[in-house]
Amino acid sequence: MGESKKELFSKRVDAGSRTYFFDVKQSAQGTKYLVISEARRTGDSPSKHDRVMVFGEHIPAFYQGLKRAIAFVTRRNAGSGSYAEAARREFPRAYASWTEDEDSGLADAYAQGKTTTELADIFQRKPSAIASRLRKLALGNGQE
Repeated sequence: MGESKKELFSKRVDAGSRTYFFDVKQSAQGTKYLVISEARRTGDSPSKHDRVMVFGEHIPAFYQGLKRAIAFVTRRNAGSGSYAEAARREFPRAYASWTEDEDSGLADAYAQGKTTTELADIFQRKPSAIASRLRKLALGNGQE
């Protein structure tokens, strides 16, 4: 019986009482996936382990979410100004009025099958603003 999964890449990150592992594996069927593991020391007892698996087709969405979460955490810790100013660092058009050209472009891009995340990148606005505008324009429910 052959090996059911193969490890392609591994990175260990020590962070205080926690250790993180980023492992890229490949299933017997050839599907690549990312496993993020956390091991933490809990006093005298054995380490506690938690694991998240992210499959290849979900990596872009996972990455965008992680990138935005990191930006949010670092922004807050930096003592940034207003919420709108903080949002504009990542999304320069955040909280700006929509123009007719943007509405038209949004409708066209949505019709081409672009996701909310892709539209947020194109129009430099928060995904929630894209979802809201899609609902307002009666183009969909604003979800991915």
